[in-house]
Amino acid sequence: MKAKIISFFGFESHPETDHAEMDMRRIIGVAHYEVEYPDGSTEAIFTGLRPGENNAWNLEVIKAAQVWRSAGGVIGAWVPPTAEEIREGMQPLSARQFRLGLLDAGGTFAQVEAAIATIEDETERAKAQIEWEYAATFNRMHPLVVNLSVSLGFKPEDIDVLWARALQL
Repeated sequence: MKAKIISFFGFESHPETDHAEMDMRRIIGVAHYEVEYPDGSTEAIFTGLRPGENNAWNLEVIKAAQVWRSAGGVIGAWVPPTAEEIREGMQPLSARQFRLGLLDAGGTFAQVEAAIATIEDETERAKAQIEWEYAATFNRMHPLVVNLSVSLGFKPEDIDVLWARALQL
């Protein structure tokens, strides 16, 4: 026995979604629903749907989505993610990628050390130094990354570019 869909919560649209379309087999986006497994456990799941790319499970999701849609479920207009949401979702960089990216963008380790040295609170300064020296990965929105970028004169958009390039290193 396989999992069964027990609740359908909604649907996040895709920019290409036709909001007037009632046939869920023609809708592009992400279905949010809950399943129950044979052992009785449940899980909330997100599944991306696109016409023509549907396996047997996706067909089950589409059936549940169709019931939800027919019962008055509304597919909201697609809203592009904000810059902050995009930044939150950026992949972490390894320490190597982060440092090489910083150098490629014109930053130096001396600038980083000088910026850390200006942190007034001794404990916060020590934490920042530990993060800089020992972190194995760096997340785009980590306070150290955000604060260092400001201290080094980078705009958020500059760091976005640095990040994208460094991911390729």
